[in-house]
Amino acid sequence: MPGALPYDIAILLEQLSLDNEEAFRRIFDHYKAPFYETALKMTHAAGIAEEIVQEVFVMLWMKRKLAARAKNPEGYIFTILHNCIYAHFRKLAQEKRLRSAIGQIREESENPIEILLLEKEHAMILENVISQLPPQQRIIYKLAKQEGVSREEIAKRLNISPNTVRNHLAAAVAYLRAYLKKETSAIIWALIWMNL
Repeated sequence: MPGALPYDIAILLEQLSLDNEEAFRRIFDHYKAPFYETALKMTHAAGIAEEIVQEVFVMLWMKRKLAARAKNPEGYIFTILHNCIYAHFRKLAQEKRLRSAIGQIREESENPIEILLLEKEHAMILENVISQLPPQQRIIYKLAKQEGVSREEIAKRLNISPNTVRNHLAAAVAYLRAYLKKETSAIIWALIWMNL
């Protein structure tokens, strides 16, 4: 656990439940480094550790009302971290199984036109879902994921902070994954998931 927080975490979570962004920033500043260290130790990948930390804070913001009622506030926050880490490993296992299944389907398919049509179909589905994102999330997602623009460059282009870019990107990816998982067939979902 990190060193003592210069503020009472229960009070900060109560303020957070009232949408207080300053309370969120204080919690973020205090926990981001230990969360990153924990995620890095578990995953051995800096980029993945960073994504997990982002996901933790997105989840904390989304569950801020519940967090304010937690009997053990710090334990609650670390539970979110551990759940995100375990979700990452579950996702890896699922992706491995899906890649294997897709590889088998592709091997069995003797028609390259079918494969091309399937890939075009998944691209159209993804584009349709991206178009449903809020405008700022849609712009940031397209710049980051489709054009490969760095977060810092996106922040400069849009005149916003890199943290805002990170939060919008994490929210967009979370929405896309949830929507596609719910709405598409397993094979199409697997192909799209690998490209998010």
